[in-house]
Amino acid sequence: MQQGIQLLADITDRTPTILVVEDEFLIRAMLSDYLQECGFKVLEASSADEAVGIIENVDVVIDLVLTDIRMPGAMDGFGLAQWVRTNRPHMHVILTSGDAKKADAAKKLCENAVLFQKPYDLEAVAGQIRSTLGASPLKDA
Repeated sequence: MQQGIQLLADITDRTPTILVVEDEFLIRAMLSDYLQECGFKVLEASSADEAVGIIENVDVVIDLVLTDIRMPGAMDGFGLAQWVRTNRPHMHVILTSGDAKKADAAKKLCENAVLFQKPYDLEAVAGQIRSTLGASPLKDA
């Protein structure tokens, strides 16, 4: 096991950590605030490159990445999801998109990936995160 990374730590023994990757500040802040109210620990990134930097920080145990597909920079949400699956296979990924064409492409490219289309149903997003992590029900907002 790498120093500082608890890859197999029982999620019921700690608060699940979600990394929200969204370039639009208001959407990221709203989603992060809601997920914190639901009992999750939330980290934020405004780009895939920033997200990779956070993930590579050995002091942070991230359980799930919730990422928008369309973002500025060298890597979009698809690229980030692929990076996570290659480099952190224990970490879950949920994709989001406000673009119907991108959402359709995501369904075709990532058969097993969960996809939420914007605007979000926040309760459904939190419920899917709990389901994906196998976490016990947390505080409802």
